[in-house]
Amino acid sequence: MRMPFLLLSLWLAWPAAAQGPQRDLLLELREIEEGSAGHVVGTRPQTPLMAPQQLQVRNGSQARLSFAQATPLQWVQSVQAQGQMTGAGVKQGLIWLRAGQSLQLRPRWPGGQKPAAVEVEVQTQSVQQQPGRDLPTQERSELATTVQAPLGQWVTLARSGNSAPPGTYRSDAAPQRPRLLQLRVTAP
Repeated sequence: MRMPFLLLSLWLAWPAAAQGPQRDLLLELREIEEGSAGHVVGTRPQTPLMAPQQLQVRNGSQARLSFAQATPLQWVQSVQAQGQMTGAGVKQGLIWLRAGQSLQLRPRWPGGQKPAAVEVEVQTQSVQQQPGRDLPTQERSELATTVQAPLGQWVTLARSGNSAPPGTYRSDAAPQRPRLLQLRVTAP
């Protein structure tokens, strides 16, 4: 089996009928640890945060950002024994399993000091191992929402992970600090 590789793609679409000023907006995405002002001590390496992303998109248009990992899976489909008239052979199959997330954003800004309404769609693909089965399965999920984003302010789109209550110290495997996925819209 080969090593998986990371795919990063960016897709921009032109507006059908954008409302508001016909200008480009800057969308910034970042992942931060909640309450990251303190110090973390641990024996396990921390999972890296998503690198900050910047997307320039026309008001009313959509932008898509995808983070995916593709893994080739090769298996034996059939084996043929050598016969009097035929040679021996092995027939192999190959499929690519994708896991990752795609984030689609469509900002609609009416202008002035009013906040932008940002339509957010998240699509997730994951690979699930199936013990005792030939091949793993792929699962997909989707989520769509709209958030109000005041210009120049970070807005939290999602929170993941659990945190220990303040003042709690543990020697066993403590949960990771919660992470926040945040969005900021600016009109440069």
